[in-house]
Amino acid sequence: MNSRAIVEVQKLSKRFGEVQAVDQINFAVQEGEIFGFLGPNGAGKTTTIRMLVGLLRPDSGSAWVDGYEVEKDPVQAEAQGHLDNPARGHGFHW
Repeated sequence: MNSRAIVEVQKLSKRFGEVQAVDQINFAVQEGEIFGFLGPNGAGKTTTIRMLVGLLRPDSGSAWVDGYEVEKDPVQAEAQGHLDNPARGHGFHW
């Protein structure tokens, strides 16, 4: 079975003042794969999700959803139906 990346993140980073919330993370979620974020409070899980759905702009790096770059084409990335925007009261499903 060939799978493709539904979500791909490369060197994604975000800083809030002196706090490096996300530091050059890389990962890919393949079609049909179950994926979860695990980590302690303050590890950057929510910040990463907010960048993936277009609520926060990353300081550096890139993220794609179903081939659409989130920062350059957030409407198309969200329209693919793999990530729902929590600002609209939706959950996540990849």
